[in-house]
Amino acid sequence: MTLSRHTLPSSPRDREVLRRRAVRLACESDQARAAPAGELFLVVRLGAGELYGIPYAHMEEIVRPRGLTPVPGTPDFVAGVLSRRGHLVTVLSLRRLLPMEGREEAGGDARIAFIRGAGLAVGLLVDGVEGNDRWISGALSPAPPSPGVRDPAWISGIHDGRVAMLDIESLLAGISNEEMR
Repeated sequence: MTLSRHTLPSSPRDREVLRRRAVRLACESDQARAAPAGELFLVVRLGAGELYGIPYAHMEEIVRPRGLTPVPGTPDFVAGVLSRRGHLVTVLSLRRLLPMEGREEAGGDARIAFIRGAGLAVGLLVDGVEGNDRWISGALSPAPPSPGVRDPAWISGIHDGRVAMLDIESLLAGISNEEMR
């Protein structure tokens, strides 16, 4: 107790400064709680600069693509399979699912994002991971039409004018339906 009493300012002027700071910090905290924080998402890159968002609600893990084995006779968007904790997991190439110039494979920055949705658990091969951000679904701009996208429902909208937000449920449901044909 003696230590804390000696750390408080003794002059009325200094105490008033601390009181004002406390009031200001309390107001900032109330404002932060009132503002919608949004949902976290992972920003991934395809090619030199196309950015896509994967909501963390669907994310499980991100790893380097080691041990990825191609499987003959599968659709072109299947990059292969990978053993993950003793289970074989299908890895899809996001580059091949979405319209990309060129078909070259991912380089040294490539990662596999393991996701879950529409009753499936798969890996998505991406060219790189750029970081994290927050989004509010109602604040997305509409996605412009793109002739190469197999299903426009795969893109929820555009975040911050630069990140195409993936609708993982629609994407995986669409792929599952495509495999059944």
